[in-house]
Amino acid sequence: MTATIQYTMVWVDNRLSELTSHVTPVSSTLLWVPPLAFGTTVRRVTYIADDRKDNSTINMWLQRQGFMFYKLTRKLELICPPSLEKFPFDDYECSIELHGYGGVVFPLRQPSKSYEAGPVEVDMTAVTSQFVMTGLKLSSRVTPLNKHTGCELFGANCTFPTNDCPLMKGCSEESDECYWCKHLVGTCSYMSATDQCSNTSSGLATLEVQLSFSRRRWSHVYRTFVPSVVIVGCSWISFWLHPSDITARVQLCITVLLGLITTAGNRKEHGVTVVRAEDVWMCGGVIIVTLALFETVVVNSILRGNLSFCKSRGTRVEPIQGPSTAWAEDEEKEETSSASNETTASRVDFFSRILFPIGFTVFVAGFLLYYI
Repeated sequence: MTATIQYTMVWVDNRLSELTSHVTPVSSTLLWVPPLAFGTTVRRVTYIADDRKDNSTINMWLQRQGFMFYKLTRKLELICPPSLEKFPFDDYECSIELHGYGGVVFPLRQPSKSYEAGPVEVDMTAVTSQFVMTGLKLSSRVTPLNKHTGCELFGANCTFPTNDCPLMKGCSEESDECYWCKHLVGTCSYMSATDQCSNTSSGLATLEVQLSFSRRRWSHVYRTFVPSVVIVGCSWISFWLHPSDITARVQLCITVLLGLITTAGNRKEHGVTVVRAEDVWMCGGVIIVTLALFETVVVNSILRGNLSFCKSRGTRVEPIQGPSTAWAEDEEKEETSSASNETTASRVDFFSRILFPIGFTVFVAGFLLYYI
């Protein structure tokens, strides 16, 4: 991610007082600049409109009392890898830190009628990303060198409704709506504690800008979650087929299972080693469909008499003189056993029609509560 920042440094050097009678532009290569350093998230800094290479560009001015004004514009390349455990329901934050040493402080103040804050502009017309910016936090603090915690001088918490401009990419500058989207500024709440902080002239001063992002989720809902729910629901059709239709039921479950595995495989991203929320969702769907396939096998085994939950004891019949009717009795017993097995198999299917949707609903509810 890239970010362009512009800030002005002001400091006093008594050695430079009375050298000029008015504001005089000077080159930054001729005078010292207070030491500053960016945080670890900044991997590269590009100088924009700086006089390091071209002396014709002046961005430093000297006043009579020795006040120095130094205006800088920097383009930063940031590395803020998001955590993918909750993908695609993940939110993440990226911080830009500017550290000052040797008595440098960042005395920010709350906007008022006489002082207007410089806006933090979010140009949504030039952004194509899976994330949308949702907020910004600004803080200025000083940490003494011999302590781990510092004093916060200023804090601001802003919300950005950047999603209100989803279709403004490449819009015309003449449009009022396009201008509003290019100069979008959030609603901020401020906290100032400058008077409560002491010994701010020494230690490590930090100016932190924290950007909050949220992933755009509706595309994942329509491409991943809704199709997988439909696929899992199709496996429950087998419960409404007759237990003797083993071929149709097995083919249906296997087809649904392969379709779900294919959908999960197409969503796999190379280089991702963590278990994501999407992976847990697909694994749950595969387990539900696999259980439906096992239910089909159990029902068919019950129907064929290979699996019975209760076996009735045969009553002993004394031999009776007369013509033999054993073939009729065996046939009657087979018919009775077959009817009993079919009834048991139908009951298993009946309860499966109720328990499988309930179980999947519980899984979905637990998944949403944990990850959202």
